[in-house]
Amino acid sequence: MIEETVNIKHRRLPWLAVVLSWIMAGLGHIYCGRFVKGLIFTFLVCIFIPMFFGALSVGPSSVRIMVIILSLLISLVVWLAAIIDSWHTAKHTSASYTLKDYNRWYVYVLMVLMGTGGSTQIAFNIRMTLLEAFRVPTASNYPTIVPNDRLLANKLAYRHNDPKRGDLIVFLNPEDRRQNFIKRVVAVAADTFEIKDGQLYVNDEQLQRQKLPQSTLDNIKVEVSGEPLEGDVFEETNCDAQYKIFLAGPPHSQASSNFAKITVPEHHCFVLGDNRNLSYDSRQFGPIPLATVIGRADYLYWPVQDWSRFGRIKN
Repeated sequence: MIEETVNIKHRRLPWLAVVLSWIMAGLGHIYCGRFVKGLIFTFLVCIFIPMFFGALSVGPSSVRIMVIILSLLISLVVWLAAIIDSWHTAKHTSASYTLKDYNRWYVYVLMVLMGTGGSTQIAFNIRMTLLEAFRVPTASNYPTIVPNDRLLANKLAYRHNDPKRGDLIVFLNPEDRRQNFIKRVVAVAADTFEIKDGQLYVNDEQLQRQKLPQSTLDNIKVEVSGEPLEGDVFEETNCDAQYKIFLAGPPHSQASSNFAKITVPEHHCFVLGDNRNLSYDSRQFGPIPLATVIGRADYLYWPVQDWSRFGRIKN
């Protein structure tokens, strides 16, 4: 009896290698028989880079945040390199490629679960203790924050210090803890706060405002309920902080021009939206407990209109 050997060809498909590498860096190389190279890419993106930069995350919270952002950017670059290289590898792999023991769908699934499990845990830890991403859907903090801006809240900012006047903070809605709010701290514990004829007073001192030109808003015009948001922009000074505020005109002017004097309780702060006439804030729900503060809004990672605003939030 003559045994006949059949040579089954298992051509490596470049598009499939790219898809696998997109799912997990290095998986496309493993698909092409480059097991060690694939493991190196997986290790770099999912484990080594996050852990290495995590170890460097020392010093002030602002330094830690920059190190974490740099880590994410480098991971993205390495991941992109893995995708491109997997396409090149698949294209130049022999058409008569012989399947290896690890070229099985269940092996790929297992590796994805192992690789993404580690990176997911790292990402979860970052979200819980260091940074959390938020999207802002409203214009209550215009012009500092434009509707649909995406930002990062620094959760380390108040580990050893309380929020101070001028800070832009993310906190739990005191009336519905399923929602997050972002507002400006204008008064802290033991401060007095009041509004008289539209002017803010903290500890009986009027906060000074300087009107800014309308050109300040040229690249960030917005609409509310289908109507252009019109009004005046000012720079307000509060203690050592300076930040922009917006006084919307009709039909968006909804705030009262007066607020009776109160003293901010201990372990609380008083917050307002930068869009003073169109914001639901401490004028309605009172001072907020510091225990509900999630973090300080420090970075815009997806500014919807003007990419010159990318990076640290400029007041």
